[in-house]
Amino acid sequence: MILFFGFLLLFSGGCVQYHYTANQVHTPYFDKKGDAMVSASIGGSPVTLRGDFHASFSPIKHGTVMLNYFQTRTNFNDADFFTGTNYLKRTRGYLFEGAAGGYMPFAFGTGALYVGYGQGRMRNDFGLERIADLRLQRLFVQPTFTFKSEWFRLGMALRVVRLNFPSGDIDYRIEPEDLQVIQRLENNGPFWFPEMGGNIGIHIKPITITANLILVGTKKAAEYGIDPMNIGLGLTYEL
Repeated sequence: MILFFGFLLLFSGGCVQYHYTANQVHTPYFDKKGDAMVSASIGGSPVTLRGDFHASFSPIKHGTVMLNYFQTRTNFNDADFFTGTNYLKRTRGYLFEGAAGGYMPFAFGTGALYVGYGQGRMRNDFGLERIADLRLQRLFVQPTFTFKSEWFRLGMALRVVRLNFPSGDIDYRIEPEDLQVIQRLENNGPFWFPEMGGNIGIHIKPITITANLILVGTKKAAEYGIDPMNIGLGLTYEL
């Protein structure tokens, strides 16, 4: 499992800048009051580095609160065929959000429903300091299923997202095709779409080694500069 996801990490993505990348879904493995966990994962491609941090706690019976933080950064050189000029392109982005919800243990696992809200930024430098700095807001509803045994963990979620770009600072020297993508974000938002993700892991008490995957379910991802996939490897510590 780890070797397979390591292969995907190495060859997924590429020299592309995005205005939105989905963070990994957080799926707490809770079945009683007082349960808590923290997790961190890392992913990307040869030119991209992404990191997730999650923390969650069950302060009451059948209730959970959580915090999620995500960061992404990309650096690559893009050569102009006609002039022979190399442009250093960069992406810097983050998302911070909180959520709350309820869970119900069953014989076969745990079902849960979470609602959350977050804010962040995506700052793309298209070379020569031509920058598009976009603020983003995200509201989500996330049905979740988890299963755990003595040595195994499985979490799956369907996250329904409302994504909005309320403001930004845009340099209009950016290439016309890139400006068109930004204008679509401004004119056509907010956007509703599903994100399907989960994690699978080997549990060695109290640590779980996980492989994580999130897929963005919108056909117009390329038109809006939305990253269609995020893959990561992580560690979870159950308190």
